[in-house]
Amino acid sequence: MMSMPVKSENSLLICRGCRRSATAGAGITITIAFPFLIACSCSAFAAEGGLSNYVPAFYGDLALAVEAPDGFSFRNDFFYYNGDATRSLRSGEIRIDADVTLLYEYASFVYKPPGFELFGAPVAFGVTGVLGNVDIEAGLDIGGQVARVDDDATGIGDLTLAAVLYWNRGKVHWSWSNYLVTPVGEYDVDDLANPGVNYWTFETDFAATYLDEETGRDYSVVVGYGYNSENDDTDYQSGDEVHVDFVLNQFFTESFAVGINGYFYKQVGGDSGNGAILGGFRGEGAGIGPAVYYIRKIGGRDVAFVAKWMHDVHAENRIEGDYAYASFMFSF
Repeated sequence: MMSMPVKSENSLLICRGCRRSATAGAGITITIAFPFLIACSCSAFAAEGGLSNYVPAFYGDLALAVEAPDGFSFRNDFFYYNGDATRSLRSGEIRIDADVTLLYEYASFVYKPPGFELFGAPVAFGVTGVLGNVDIEAGLDIGGQVARVDDDATGIGDLTLAAVLYWNRGKVHWSWSNYLVTPVGEYDVDDLANPGVNYWTFETDFAATYLDEETGRDYSVVVGYGYNSENDDTDYQSGDEVHVDFVLNQFFTESFAVGINGYFYKQVGGDSGNGAILGGFRGEGAGIGPAVYYIRKIGGRDVAFVAKWMHDVHAENRIEGDYAYASFMFSF
């Protein structure tokens, strides 16, 4: 029998959902020569700036729906993203392009009160803070007249709060999570790059896990729905979003596993507001990539290390790129 320390390690994964606030900080607002460049650059891709508070592969690594252990857990994620997008409008007369690079550090804390239940289920609470750098280069070509601008910013991103309820029956586990991204990060409507996004996001997710400790198989899926409020400074509201994330893992020893993670994302509501001058574009994307997990005892406790990469294989009205993660986590 393979005895995997999944439960002690998984608690550290709950705040994968607390993850989200920083990537959408790449809201693109260009302030150069052409009077309508600001509006065009913001509106040429679905969701404000072509990204949103949804971050692929940030919903967990192992046993996503397995109940967290009692007490406190901590997780640290180093996140790198590079993506670009190009869009032609008015039969090619207008061409807009953008290149975005993000480097962020996420610090997540989780607490599961011993013996505490809500609606008859154990519950855990989480919070994630973000510090990072945003680097954006964007351009506009109108009939051969080209203007380009780039900007970068380092600062504090938005704060995410989470609550997760757990159930299980044998090898099958499921959970219900609710997340609130609070716009407390650094944001200036006149800047091209911003660590914060200046709007609220509420998301509810359902996750299911099949975990067989004898064979070392761990299969999980998350289905989520997100609602975004309006950015009051730009009068732009990104449409509602649906996503499906999955992980397929295989443990080869008690401390080593490899896996595949992937996602599918779709905007089910068009962008709106006075700032969405080019219409209610709806974004769509999909990606897949490998992951490696290693667990070892340090100071008498299990510490898990994760490295994973994901590549966008499909992007429509959305910035397309690559995601890389290096993480460690432990329970107190």
